[in-house]
Amino acid sequence: MCYIHFRLRDGARIERAFTYDWRLWTLPEVRDALEEAGFRDSVAYVEGWDEKRDRPDEVFRPRKRFPNQESWLAVAVGVK
Repeated sequence: MCYIHFRLRDGARIERAFTYDWRLWTLPEVRDALEEAGFRDSVAYVEGWDEKRDRPDEVFRPRKRFPNQESWLAVAVGVK
C-alpha cells in the first residue's frame, strides 16, 4: 500500500491524498505474461547507474542478468 502526501506552501499538509494498492511484478513474471500474450520473445532493458555522480545514467541496456539493488528501473519489451 502506498500513499502520496502533499505539503502546501502555507505549511499545511494533506496526508494520504492518493492511495495506491500496488502489486509489484518481477521481470520474469512480466516476460512470462508477454509470452502468454503471444509475443515470440521479450527483452528487458535496465537503466544503468553512474557511480561517480551517484545517480542513474539514463541509458537503458538490454540485460539478461542484473544485480539486485535497493531500486532500479527496467522496461520489458515484447517482440512480435
